[in-house]
Amino acid sequence: MNVTELRSRLLGSTMIAGLTVAAASLALASAAQAQSAPQDEASRIDDVVVTGSRIARQDYAATVPIVTVDEQDFQATGSVTIDTLTNDLPQFVPAVSSTSNNPSNGGQANLDLRGLGTNRTLVLMNGRRIIPSNANGTVDVNLIPSALIRSVEVISGGASATYGSDALAGVANFILNTNFEGIRFDAQYGVTDRDDGVTQSYSVSMGGDIADGRGHALFSISRSLREKMFNSSREFSSISGRSGASPLGNTVFDASNLPSQAAVDGYFGGTGLSRTQSFGFNDDGSLFAYEGVRNYKSPGGIDFDGFAVPGTDYGYNTGALNYLQLPLERWNTFAAVSYELTDNIEAYGELLMTDYQSGNELAASPAAGSTGFRVPVTNPFITPDLAALLATRPNPLNSFRLDKRFTDVGGRNSMNDYGVYQGTFGFRGDIPGVRDWTYDIYAQYGRQEVITTQSGNVSRSAVQRLLDAPDGGRSLCAGGFDFLGLSRLSPECVRYIGRSAVNTTVQEQTVVEASMQGGLFTLPAGEVRFAYGLQYREDTFAFRPDASLAQTNPIVTRPDGGTTGGSEIAGFNPSQALVGATNSTEAFLELLVPVVSDLPFIQQLDLNLGYRAANFDTVGLTSSYKAEIDWLVVDGLRIRSGVQRAVRAPSIGELYAPAGTTFGAIGSPTATGLGGDPCDRRSSYRTGPNAAQVTALCTAQAAAAGAPGYSYTNAQVSGIASGNPDLTEETADSFTIGAVLSSQAQSPWFSGMSASLDYYSIEIADVIAPIASADQIQSCFNANGQNPTYDPNNEFCRLFSRDPLSGNIFNATERNDNLTSLKTSGIDMQVDWRVVMEDVGLPAWGNLSLNVIVGWLESRERQSIEGGTFVERVGTIDVNSAGQTQTFPEWKSLTSLNWSNGDFGAGFRWRFVDEMTVFNSNVVLDATSYFDMNANWNITESVSLRGTVNNITDEQPQTWVPGVQANTDPSTYDILGRRFSIGLTAKF
Repeated sequence: MNVTELRSRLLGSTMIAGLTVAAASLALASAAQAQSAPQDEASRIDDVVVTGSRIARQDYAATVPIVTVDEQDFQATGSVTIDTLTNDLPQFVPAVSSTSNNPSNGGQANLDLRGLGTNRTLVLMNGRRIIPSNANGTVDVNLIPSALIRSVEVISGGASATYGSDALAGVANFILNTNFEGIRFDAQYGVTDRDDGVTQSYSVSMGGDIADGRGHALFSISRSLREKMFNSSREFSSISGRSGASPLGNTVFDASNLPSQAAVDGYFGGTGLSRTQSFGFNDDGSLFAYEGVRNYKSPGGIDFDGFAVPGTDYGYNTGALNYLQLPLERWNTFAAVSYELTDNIEAYGELLMTDYQSGNELAASPAAGSTGFRVPVTNPFITPDLAALLATRPNPLNSFRLDKRFTDVGGRNSMNDYGVYQGTFGFRGDIPGVRDWTYDIYAQYGRQEVITTQSGNVSRSAVQRLLDAPDGGRSLCAGGFDFLGLSRLSPECVRYIGRSAVNTTVQEQTVVEASMQGGLFTLPAGEVRFAYGLQYREDTFAFRPDASLAQTNPIVTRPDGGTTGGSEIAGFNPSQALVGATNSTEAFLELLVPVVSDLPFIQQLDLNLGYRAANFDTVGLTSSYKAEIDWLVVDGLRIRSGVQRAVRAPSIGELYAPAGTTFGAIGSPTATGLGGDPCDRRSSYRTGPNAAQVTALCTAQAAAAGAPGYSYTNAQVSGIASGNPDLTEETADSFTIGAVLSSQAQSPWFSGMSASLDYYSIEIADVIAPIASADQIQSCFNANGQNPTYDPNNEFCRLFSRDPLSGNIFNATERNDNLTSLKTSGIDMQVDWRVVMEDVGLPAWGNLSLNVIVGWLESRERQSIEGGTFVERVGTIDVNSAGQTQTFPEWKSLTSLNWSNGDFGAGFRWRFVDEMTVFNSNVVLDATSYFDMNANWNITESVSLRGTVNNITDEQPQTWVPGVQANTDPSTYDILGRRFSIGLTAKF
């Protein structure tokens, strides 16, 4: 340990000790008043804690923007996963979900408040942490037992002072009904109107008093099922995922060893074809040109014909072979027990166990560019057509590049088997003789093990051996490897090159916390209350990849100048082992100070203050704080405002992830946009006013890239991503101000009305992120003024390399760093209205209720690189550096109108997403509305029936090419169409 680290550790310990002394001093100061200020026992029964504070008080009102949804809201979705509802709320930007196949998070359901990142949204269960589900600290809400959810409270803005690291964007607190009494059985079945996408859920919950009322026990078990669907099942997604890597195989001739232009023109019977483009292999051994799809002879089928349109570049249709909806089979078990040992000591425990399987399916493994192969001219499968072109090269005996997609091995399937448990045990109760003080001491341990089984991978070294063999590999496996056209590999050859992999991930979290809270003393305006606590938290993570995924072969230069080697596997990205741990010791103090009361326009003015000191073993001491005002102006009008400083320590993955292969999206070249490789002769860079400087820079990077005919038809580039152990913490400053109105009107039309209006502003500094491949490339070529001299030694240009033979980009270095800033601001509005129909002169048909939640996004700015300009993203849809969609509609809302009359009820929902522009393009996605209906019938006092119809009008998703996945964003837009569900609940 160096001097700086030692100083940080000592300072952190001193700060935490100081906070402890301060809290102890407050306790001693109030102890003298404890005997003379007894509290009415009955008054403490209704004390509550609302998310965002540790202090319990009667009639507590949140001092920060908060939105609450309950069990009935979840049932109205007809879904088996929680994120379906939360993603509809304006406060959330949909993250990876049940429809996220690529990018995928292994079937997990993650929450993203304000679009600031899933790792900056803290998810709690009953006010306590849940074990993270990956190395970046993100929580999978699939772990939460949905059958017991009573409500979800969502607050916006930093909450680190209250809950610790990670709560930069806010908190989603899932509150379970742990006091459940009786027995309840629930079953639900759902299906689309196209008779697919089946979902099922079943649950049994039992709870009641034990030991003559001194304790309570609860047990719940549930099972959920979701059927897999493929993109081919919907017209809008059946042609998607354009790729230059085809099962037919293709080559890009080395720029320094091109066939003669005359030979190319003569073969294709015309002029204007570039010798540097991709040439594919028809199944009869002839060649076709990717540009303009010339001489193409399709084997037939949507995967080959989807993009084979004359006049455009050839593309293989991978999308039809991908999942549109991920499969799911999940078991959730939850048990809770409490027992009063004495009048002041209650022991309690909780056990959460979840086991589920989910996965994703991709098209067959491609090997292209830096992961492709070299074919010697002695290979016996070379046809006369190809041999004739090869012979016209300056060095006719040199090998040539082969790109290939291996459909014979099958699609790439990854199935994840999650085994999770989390146990909590503690003691809570009153502190005798000291006002109304209570304490809570608990220890919590969680463990998650994920077994990931992958199939469809290909051994690059085995394929290369087949290509290099003088007999084309016939001596290595039956039939050898005929690489031109559809391969039709024998089962023996499939086994020879195919590879399966089994990866293991183990994550553990330990939390030990002791806290107390209660009243300190009384001021003229009311009682000063406090909460104080100490916490220790430790996270460990271990990822152990299959040996084949971690294997790399030495990169060897062949005698003819080509290279082979590198990652052993083509298919799922090669991976290296990751083992790491972090821990922190923390102390927090919160005060509720009544300032003024019973004055004109100030019925009550309270100040809520909070501070937390946390000492991390990675970044040392961090501090977070909050100061909030709760002002009851008059009956029915409350003003609330607050400032918060939140922190997030870097996660294990961000710190210690080893270098691994990635394939960053860069888009396709156009004459007007900024996508694709700038050196492509068709891009706006090569045809714009700075074309000469761009060409010179391309040539300096690789002569092939600066050639007049250079083209790059792939929308991805290979790169290297890694962690950074020198990261520091992120900090967020947030400000909120708002008003809460509760109607005081006597009119039955308005007496049941309430509303809230809140403004929020959040700014995050030192954001941990890599410079994405697309940003590296665009900055190198001065897209936003970062390289005005077009210097090949510019810092951004040094982040990636080019293959000297082809000119293609590879090794784009995406290393985590504290690089950028994020800013967002907007307004949340919520209106609730309830009316008894008979009271307002309508027929006596029961009650009506209306709930409207609206979000207006004022600003959402992202800084892609350090020192770069802030780019406004309001009204856009974009893909971040992790390949995940980020949607920022200016307006988003969720409206529910419900009717109830005795044993019957019905509801209507309207989900609205404003229009958006695809970032860096002129493509506008129209505003979209979805309408849902639900109904329920209490058949008896014990049995009720419910049903839903979602997306009544069968509204299709907004689509664009290439889209994020399936030509759309499947997390934002409804991709299944009209669907139905029916559910039955029996209570005893």
